[in-house]
Amino acid sequence: MLQLAFITTLIFTYQIFFAERSGQKSEKIILSVLFGLSILFCMAFPATVTPYYHTDIRIVPLLLGTLYGGPGTGIILSSVIILYLWYMGFNMGLYSSTLALLFSMPVILLFQNSFIKAKKSKRVQIAFMLLLYYSVAGIASVSLVRGLSFMEVVRIDYLHIVINAAALLFFSMLNEMIREMIRKAQDAEIAFLRSQIKPHFLYNTLNSIAALCVKDPGKAEELTLEFAQYLRRSFDFKHLDSLSTLEDELELVQAYLNIEKVRFGAKLNVEYDVDANLDIRIPPLILQPLVENAVRHGLMSNLTGGTVKISIKRIAGAAISLAVEDNGCGMSKGQLAEILQPNGNKKGVGLRNIIQRIKLIYGTSVHIESVEGTGTKIYFDLPR
Repeated sequence: MLQLAFITTLIFTYQIFFAERSGQKSEKIILSVLFGLSILFCMAFPATVTPYYHTDIRIVPLLLGTLYGGPGTGIILSSVIILYLWYMGFNMGLYSSTLALLFSMPVILLFQNSFIKAKKSKRVQIAFMLLLYYSVAGIASVSLVRGLSFMEVVRIDYLHIVINAAALLFFSMLNEMIREMIRKAQDAEIAFLRSQIKPHFLYNTLNSIAALCVKDPGKAEELTLEFAQYLRRSFDFKHLDSLSTLEDELELVQAYLNIEKVRFGAKLNVEYDVDANLDIRIPPLILQPLVENAVRHGLMSNLTGGTVKISIKRIAGAAISLAVEDNGCGMSKGQLAEILQPNGNKKGVGLRNIIQRIKLIYGTSVHIESVEGTGTKIYFDLPR
């Protein structure tokens, strides 16, 4: 019960304070530290089965930490076990535990990728089957080291296996339930952020069409048709939290730019530099608002207009790197700080939304470089 209390405290610490709030690298470090502490606490307060045989439920944090954290975390947690036993002195427990890890960790790591990709119920099943495999490997190791028959060890260890199984099922189901609640909360926030972007653009475009109806009815008709094409693509998502493809996002950007070219003519120039797989799945509406900001607040603030450049590249260690750059009016540090404030002015709605969505989904940052009178560049990477 004491070991269960240690694990519960540390797992809840992770879920409440760290889960889904840190980047991928820092998440693995935090997992290694917290689950490593769980293992140390479990081994420091073992349950006595016989005067010569002590046991604990270290397999629960070891298995969960490896499955959620990956190979690096699994190797660190295995090292914690071996180093602790080595520190306590060379004995049968060190040899049997080392053997059990050598037999079981390669199999656990083999299934780790399948575990991450699986759904909730399948994850629990994979974790349970790996626990049973580890238990068999542990019994075989104890049997070899202590010179006992396999069934003799089973008779001593059966209650330990049952407790391990119950603890693992409890923690894995609890962990999945908490993660699902966090994901639903994030999806709701992302959907809300997306819902703020569309009305902002629709309002501006309808005002432009209304103005052109008096000055240039023919151009107003052309703009209305382009606007209809934009709407057809913009609302082609089954769910607010669904993913789009890079190709669809670029078509949406093109539809938007066609509208603006009808309005601004030769004042608006566009350059594309795309070298990436167009089938890559990305969150929708992460490029169009940036292009809109570049056109409306960067280029069209100049009487002569300018050029917006859209760059999408494949890079090592990530799926793609995206950048939107303009040679417009640029911003001072004070203007940029004001726009990025949570309750900043209306000009920063699209930018603030994208920054928050990328941080929520990927845990990464958006970078902004702007020089007053020269232009602005906004860029970010999307991990695999």
